[in-house]
Amino acid sequence: MSSPSVTRRIALALGLAAAVILAGGTPASASQGVWRRLPVSGQPPTERSAPVAAALGSSIYLFGGVRDDFATGQNTFLNDLRRFDTRTGVWRLLSPHGGPPPARAFGVAAAQASTGRVFVFGGGTFDNFSLSPLNDLWAYSAAANTWTELHPRTSAPAARSGPVMWISGDRLYLFGGITAAFATLNDLWAYDLRANTWTELIPDGAPGSPPARHVAQAGGAEVGGVFTIYGGETIDATGNFVQLNDTWQLRVATRTWTRVTFPSGGDIAPPRNYGAAATIGQNLYLHGGDLPGGSAGCGAPFPQNPNNELWRFDVRAKKWARLQPAGDPVARLKRHVAVAADGRMYVVSGWDFQCADGVGPGQVWNLNTYAFTP
Repeated sequence: MSSPSVTRRIALALGLAAAVILAGGTPASASQGVWRRLPVSGQPPTERSAPVAAALGSSIYLFGGVRDDFATGQNTFLNDLRRFDTRTGVWRLLSPHGGPPPARAFGVAAAQASTGRVFVFGGGTFDNFSLSPLNDLWAYSAAANTWTELHPRTSAPAARSGPVMWISGDRLYLFGGITAAFATLNDLWAYDLRANTWTELIPDGAPGSPPARHVAQAGGAEVGGVFTIYGGETIDATGNFVQLNDTWQLRVATRTWTRVTFPSGGDIAPPRNYGAAATIGQNLYLHGGDLPGGSAGCGAPFPQNPNNELWRFDVRAKKWARLQPAGDPVARLKRHVAVAADGRMYVVSGWDFQCADGVGPGQVWNLNTYAFTP
């Protein structure tokens, strides 16, 4: 008979083995990070996709989104603001003074630690036939719990949904998006937070820029003076949406773009869009998104194929690698949001889609809060 200590060691070994097996039996490794489904309390976000999120210290602020319900065909746009305390695991529904900004999905956000503000730009509302994008810029002060609409002294970028936004010092940088006419963009703008001015740095269609796109995936921070974007969607000559699978870097000082990966060795395979990305240290992490193929049954208006893969892009080495983290299973998700805080990537909102041979629940909303620790 085994001794109690031997039995405990065997049980521990079996437990560790189970902990490093992901869905589908893929071996995982704690050396590639750890996922945790967090126990949370308070007032977590309701069912929604495509909100925005940004972090100030240990607090994550989540705004807006849409409940794009396949079952009813209705889109319910939101403009609530919630705060998540990463230290206590408590979500709070805030009641700010001022505003609030109009409801929207596919906006962008960035946070400025020095002033304790979160900035929200663009996004819009939509139905099956039309898109109503926005180009307003709002600032939320965490200390004053107040929304303020900023009214720039110069012309703002054209209204757009699904752009990318970063912050560097006292400037916001804005790239791409899609217009009400369903035209994708590749212009680059900067907003000076002190001067209250927008400046177009690179016009739409300029040579040397990434192909026009919306819903590109990017972290909100620069690394070594560069910003990185991956993929997104463009629109071809026949009016169809096309997934992109390229990775580009913008060098802020020179305002120059460089494509840094190519199909011959370095791009993610297969391509994906509507994923969630965040920058931690020298790396850009990308979770989930929609893969080619999938099912259009169970009420879906077009094929759905969310995944739960995690990829890491080394910003300096310019290489993508798929990770197999240990820890808790993570849902397959698309149209969710990720944000970095305290050296971790937090993932919330979005939905999975489950439909086998035309049978299944279809849309499965994500009400969990996940954290990835590299």
